[in-house]
Amino acid sequence: MKTLLHFLIILNLFAQTSFGQISDSLTVPESNILDLDFLIVEAMQNNPDIRAASFEWDMFRAKIPQSNSPASPELSVMQEDMPGFDPGDAMFTRVELMQMFHYPGKLQLMGELAHIQSEHSHHDHLEKINDVIGTLKKMYAELWYVQQLHTLNRENARLMKQMLSIAQTKFGTGEIAQQEINKIRIEINMLDNQLIELRQKELSAKSMLMSILNRTKNDTLGFAVISEEIIFIPSLDKLHALALINRPMLKHDSLGIHEGQTMLAMAKKQYYPDFNVGLEYLHSPMTGENGWSISAGITLPFAPWSIGKADAQVQEASIAIDKSKAMLNATQNMVRSTVDDLYYKIQSSQLQMKNFSSGILPQARSSLENNLVAYQNGRTNYLMLIDSYRLLVDLTKEYYMLRMNFEQTLSELDKETGVQNVARFEN
Repeated sequence: MKTLLHFLIILNLFAQTSFGQISDSLTVPESNILDLDFLIVEAMQNNPDIRAASFEWDMFRAKIPQSNSPASPELSVMQEDMPGFDPGDAMFTRVELMQMFHYPGKLQLMGELAHIQSEHSHHDHLEKINDVIGTLKKMYAELWYVQQLHTLNRENARLMKQMLSIAQTKFGTGEIAQQEINKIRIEINMLDNQLIELRQKELSAKSMLMSILNRTKNDTLGFAVISEEIIFIPSLDKLHALALINRPMLKHDSLGIHEGQTMLAMAKKQYYPDFNVGLEYLHSPMTGENGWSISAGITLPFAPWSIGKADAQVQEASIAIDKSKAMLNATQNMVRSTVDDLYYKIQSSQLQMKNFSSGILPQARSSLENNLVAYQNGRTNYLMLIDSYRLLVDLTKEYYMLRMNFEQTLSELDKETGVQNVARFEN
């Protein structure tokens, strides 16, 4: 009887700490806590995909001064009227310096196009950060979930072994059959298998996180912790507004319209000619004659056989503007619908978690406690007790799954709006 009472006290305390007051995080030493904010900073500095996108942005920025600079001058030397191939026998030596000048405004437009492409690359870089951080948050929540199940499972195994000890005592007094002891041992073996599987899942989640952080395979990670507080403030209209302002992908597509307009202005400039100016020095070793000459040339884009090219460039740029507008509209619709979907999922998850914490889990705990008392007094059997125990464990796992999905949905909403921790964004 003392052994059974000891078991009741332990299990009752376990029910109060693990089920009665739902704890959304493990209690671990502070030194072992895996801080999500720190991981985000680390990923932004070390993630290879983010670094590659940053380098690409640097490449496009380096192209800006190349695009709006004049063409390089051309220096040519000509030896004329050589009887053979001996330059010393040439009648004339010509040295010419040629420079091409674009029609006024063309270089400026070229530089503007290069700047727009650099901004495109910048927004691609920000979108890559958005993607990587979103994946990091989802994997962090998954690690938290696995670690919660792992701890819950270990505690279950400890309690089942305590139950086995009680059952063996009752078997010795003839109160129960050997079959009941065998069932408890099977339950313990199943928990051991679950611990092995959960350990594998924890290692896999940590491996994915270390890949995102670009850490070595020999590195280690601690315990993921999720705040007990569940806050979600912004309204749906506010989320739409935030996405339109902050989402890098929307800025990228919006800039495409400006790029098309610049290309159209550049295409219209192709109707205007470019110029060539040359300065030549002539020297004749035979006669001692020296002289200078100046030459000038002009392109003829409006010639009947070449004007079709300029017309086609204008048409292409006009189509590009319409395409960019359609793409922006499609992207806005996609982001808006995705934000709606995530918002409704979050609202649903909040209500479900509230039901779990205020009704479902307390009632399941109460059922287990009643069966424990009944089992102690001999008014119920092991099957009724284990059924109520399994129900409470399954519901707790379901709650943890719900909380993980809630956190992952929040991370997706952060990505869609382009705002980190949008749940705490002040209206």
